[in-house]
Amino acid sequence: GEIILALRQLDLLQKTIVIYTSDHGELAMEHRQFYKMSMYEASAHVPLLIMGPGIQANLQVSNVVSLVDIYPTMLDIAGIPLPQNLSGYSLLPLSSETLKDEDKFKNLHPPWILSEFHGCNVNASTYMLRTNQWKYVAYSDGASELPQLFDLSSDPDELTNIATKFPEITFSLDQKLRSIINYPKVSASVHQYNKEQFIKWKQSVGQNYSNVIANLRWHQDWLKEPRKYESAIDQWLKKPHQSKKQ
Repeated sequence: GEIILALRQLDLLQKTIVIYTSDHGELAMEHRQFYKMSMYEASAHVPLLIMGPGIQANLQVSNVVSLVDIYPTMLDIAGIPLPQNLSGYSLLPLSSETLKDEDKFKNLHPPWILSEFHGCNVNASTYMLRTNQWKYVAYSDGASELPQLFDLSSDPDELTNIATKFPEITFSLDQKLRSIINYPKVSASVHQYNKEQFIKWKQSVGQNYSNVIANLRWHQDWLKEPRKYESAIDQWLKKPHQSKKQ
């Protein structure tokens, strides 16, 4: 509100495009979870509002779009040609006052969005392919962990995983996901990187690494059974690394 008020007072509002969004949502005990780092809607679905000259007022676009679309949108607003290798798409045509037919929207942006997450607080790399109706979530190499499939049109709270109930849709979405990103290969690279970086860090702190971990973020569980977790790390480090050429 203060930004809009300042732009209006400076007589800049009519020639300024404002984009309002967020980097992530916030789980409030949906699915017995809090915080973020999840593909559930409470974490992954964020607001995106655009206003300004040339932007159609009160237009709600039903297409699924992504935060990676913001950068090409800003380039488009500035009149800068879009590089060929961008993952996102300009949203300016979707919100333009000159485009009235929503059916034409389908030709301006793919009918899906991709999201992936690799972090210290998850056990496996996670990948999401989202369409208007379906959300498909795959983990790790796609085989060691079962995927999830939700029909958001009938199950907006994502309470029922129907991946095994609709194997054809599950397979189709998985194939589409693999055509966009070779996620088993990416997951393997993440595992390799994690191990290599941990070994370097462990060597840098020496035998005192257990005490260092005890003072890091999320350390309460470590303090309860440090020997147990040290042993688990040792077993993980002893596993031979298997490099695959693809």
